[in-house]
Amino acid sequence: MSGGAESGAVTTAPDHLKTRRGGVRDVATLPRVRAALSGLGALAAGGLAWGWFEAGWVRLRTLEVPLPGLPPELDGLRVAHLSDFHLGPPSRGAVAAGRAAAWVQERRPDLTALSGDLLTRPSGEPLLRDLVARLPNCYAILGNHDFAISRDPGARRSYLNELAPATLLSDNGVFTELRGRRIYLAGSDPRSRFVRSRPRARELAVGRDQAELRILLCHYPLQVDTLPPGAFDLVLAGHMHDGQICIPFPGGKLRLAHMAAPYNAGVYRTPGGVLHVSPGLGTTFVPFRFAARPEATELTLRSLP
Repeated sequence: MSGGAESGAVTTAPDHLKTRRGGVRDVATLPRVRAALSGLGALAAGGLAWGWFEAGWVRLRTLEVPLPGLPPELDGLRVAHLSDFHLGPPSRGAVAAGRAAAWVQERRPDLTALSGDLLTRPSGEPLLRDLVARLPNCYAILGNHDFAISRDPGARRSYLNELAPATLLSDNGVFTELRGRRIYLAGSDPRSRFVRSRPRARELAVGRDQAELRILLCHYPLQVDTLPPGAFDLVLAGHMHDGQICIPFPGGKLRLAHMAAPYNAGVYRTPGGVLHVSPGLGTTFVPFRFAARPEATELTLRSLP
C-alpha cells in the first residue's frame, strides 16, 4: 500500500517559482538574461561614447588633384576645403572646426573655400566669425541648414549677409589673380535648387578665355550633374558628411544616410568639372559620427595636359 501511495504523489513547485500561468520558471536563465542585458547596455554606452569622440576626431588630409588644362604657373596651388561646421547646438563639431581652422591657419594655403552649412543655429555666429578670421584668402557659400531648409528639428535660420574678411558668394562670381594668372570663383546659393527664379549653377560658368582656373562652390554635390561639359575646372561641395552614421564592413561601409548617393566624399571626375566632396566637420540630428570622421582637406592642384 505504501508503495502505491508514493507512486501517485504529485510534487508542486513553490509559489515563488511559478509563472502567472502555473508553469515553472527556469531560475537558471535569469542570471544569463541579466548578463546579456548588461552586456547590451555596456555595448550601447560604448558605441555612444565612441560616436561622441569620433565627432571631434578631425582628420587633416592633403590630396593632389590633377586638373586638365591648368597652367604651369598654377601647378602646386593649394586650396583648403572645409564644410558643414553646423555651429550652434552643443556638439563636438565645434571642436573639429576649431582644429581645422588652426591647421589651415598654420599651413597658409593660397585659397580657402567653405562649402556651406556653417550654422545650424544663429547662436553659433560669434564662433563662426572667429574661425573665419583665421582662414587665409577665404571664399564661402551658405548651405541648406543656414536657411533652416532641413528636416533637422534643431535647425534655426541664420541671417548671414556677409562674412568678412571672407567673401560670401551667393549666385555670383568674382575674379581674382594668383601667381599672375586670372582665377574665377563662383558660389551657388542652395536655394537655387528649389526656387526657379534663382540662377542655376550652370549660369554662373564663364569660358576659359575669361579665367585660367574656374572654381565653383556649391553645397549639394549633385549640382555638378547639371553643369555642361567643361563648365568649371574644380567644383567644391559638402552636405553629405560621408554618411555620418555608417556601418563598416571589409572593403567599404554602409552609409545609413544618402545610401544611393553617387558622390559621398573625395574626388570625382565628372563632365562638368573635377568634384571634391568634403566629409564636413559637424553633425546633424545627432551629435555623433560612426566610421565617418570629420575632415579638413588641402587640395594641391596639379597641371594635367
